[in-house]
Amino acid sequence: MANRVVITLAGVRYPLRTVEDPAYVNTLAGEMDIALRKVMGEGNLSLSEALILIGLEYLDSYKKADVNLDNMRSQIAEYMDAVKQAESELAEAKNEIKRLRKKN
Repeated sequence: MANRVVITLAGVRYPLRTVEDPAYVNTLAGEMDIALRKVMGEGNLSLSEALILIGLEYLDSYKKADVNLDNMRSQIAEYMDAVKQAESELAEAKNEIKRLRKKN
């Protein structure tokens, strides 16, 4: 079910339809509005120019976060392999202990 939400960015109202929770959309819009006002306050930019710069910044952050996520997945896979190896070595050590106890 689509929700109707009206967000305001740099004083301009934008009606939206979204499947997301309206509170979540308003939170995003609030963050974007703060970023817009900051960018527009730093230079003589139009709303469109500021939105393009912010869009590029957000896309850059997303791409970097995606790379970091891939790196973390790779590290977790390596850790899991190390855990499996350690479990295997532990099982072998326990079997060796049992064998030596029986021998004594």
